[in-house]
Amino acid sequence: MVQPFKISAIAVLSGKDKFLTADEIVKRAVQKGLLDADKMTDAPARTMSAVLSNNIRQRGSDSEFVRRDDLFGLNPETDAGGAGPASDGDPRQAAAPNGQSLPADRASPTPDAANQALFNGRAGEYSVVSELLFHGFDACVANVDEGTDVFAVKGGRCFFLQVKTSVPVGNRCSFFVSPGAHKKFNRPDAYYAFVMRSGTGNDFLVMPYCEVQKQMESGRIERLDRKYRASFVWGDKITLGGADATYYRRRWPEA
Repeated sequence: MVQPFKISAIAVLSGKDKFLTADEIVKRAVQKGLLDADKMTDAPARTMSAVLSNNIRQRGSDSEFVRRDDLFGLNPETDAGGAGPASDGDPRQAAAPNGQSLPADRASPTPDAANQALFNGRAGEYSVVSELLFHGFDACVANVDEGTDVFAVKGGRCFFLQVKTSVPVGNRCSFFVSPGAHKKFNRPDAYYAFVMRSGTGNDFLVMPYCEVQKQMESGRIERLDRKYRASFVWGDKITLGGADATYYRRRWPEA
C-alpha cells in the first residue's frame, strides 16, 4: 500500500502547487489515474498522511517530502524535489530520444516525468540485484530505503549498495549524492552502484564509499548547494573529472 501512495504523491507534488493537504493529493492522484479509488482504503487521505509523515519521520532530511502544518511538499534537497526524466540526472539536461539535450523549457519536470523517474530508479535497483545474482550473491532490494537500496550476501559477508541510475546525455552521466545519506553509510562494506541506462542496455560502475569520499575531497565529485554531483564520461574508458575510473566498471564486491 505504501509504494502507490508515495509514488502518486511525488507525481502530484511535482506540479504547479508545491504544497497540498493529504486529501488534495489523493483527489488529484485519483483524477490523474495514479490511484484507483475502488482499491483504496476507507480513509485514503488519512493513509496518505500516514505514509508521508512516516517517511519524513524515518528518513529525516533524506525524505522525499517535507511538511508544513497539514501541508506536504517535495524536499528540494532530494532527487524527488528536482525530479526529471532521469532518476538522478540534472532536469535541465534531460535526454531526448536521440541522446541529445532537450532545451531548458522542454526539460522542466512533469508529473509523468517524476513518476517515470521512480520507475527508472527501481528498475536500476533490480538490475543491480540481477548482476549480483549472476555473480553468486544472495541479493535483494531493501523493503525500506534508509540509505541502502540493495543488500547482498556471499561467503558469510554482507554488503550494502546505494544505487544511482541515470540516462546519459550524449556520453555523460550525472548522479547526485546526498551528503547526509553518504555520511550515514560511509563504511567499508558499503558501495555505490552507478547505473548508466541506455537503449542498448545497462552499464555499471561500482565504487566503494571510501573511494567516493576521496573523489569528493579531491573535487572530482563536485559539491553543489545541497548535494554532490558525480559526472562520468562514459565510453570504452570511464572518466570522472578527467581521471580514469574504468577500474571500477562492473567491479562488484569481493567476498
